[in-house]
Amino acid sequence: MRLVDSARKPLATLKGHAEAVRAVAFTQDGKRLAAAGGLPARKGEVKIWDVASQSVVTTISGHSDCIYAAAFSPDGATLATAGYDRVIKLWDPATGKELRTLRDHIDAIYALAFTPDGKRLVTGAADRSVKLWDLASGQRLFTLSDSTDAINAIAVSPDGQRIAAAGADKTIRIWRGNTLENSLIAHEDAILRLAWSPDGQYLASSSADRTIRIFRPDLTEVRTISKLPDWAFGLEFAPDGKSLAAGFFNGQLEIYDAR
Repeated sequence: MRLVDSARKPLATLKGHAEAVRAVAFTQDGKRLAAAGGLPARKGEVKIWDVASQSVVTTISGHSDCIYAAAFSPDGATLATAGYDRVIKLWDPATGKELRTLRDHIDAIYALAFTPDGKRLVTGAADRSVKLWDLASGQRLFTLSDSTDAINAIAVSPDGQRIAAAGADKTIRIWRGNTLENSLIAHEDAILRLAWSPDGQYLASSSADRTIRIFRPDLTEVRTISKLPDWAFGLEFAPDGKSLAAGFFNGQLEIYDAR
């Protein structure tokens, strides 16, 4: 795994992971980085790195299969992971201690995201469902079952009012609470990632059709970025919302004008 700066200058190569790294997540302050993956049908693994020293803080093993999604809570005190074993686990990233296991999905879990207040977690899976969890109790609050195929991507708006999800059915759906607010067949192939702009005024999506598209919250399209070098499995707005970083399956990183 390579660490680069915003100008795409290589800073370090972080080694020692068990097979492929399938999910990464930074804490909001940028001081910690979680890199997750594992060995198929054997174990999931997460290494948490101190970014400044480029050293491993802790290594976590707990899943029985590969991890495909990881996210830090807004305060950085909790790490959520999920993957092919169909469970979500919450960890103390400082110690590697398991805090809670959440079970209700019946197929591989590919996406998860915390709400901005850190009190809830949204998950999406190959079982075509999106679920919202209360983290204090570990209870599932509700399930959104509008999707017709696997969910690959979840994004919660910065104000916490909207949940966006997309996946193999090529459709972006946006819910306010548990009410479907907008939906759109947005791409010609499976949607891989979603990202809200920091001000919540734009939603970006990347797809296996090798395009990135930017929408307003009502799913009015603003811009299409086409002829991408490969599938974009990483997608994120810059803090000022003016640019958009995309990480590709071939290892390439590109930064695009978001407006």
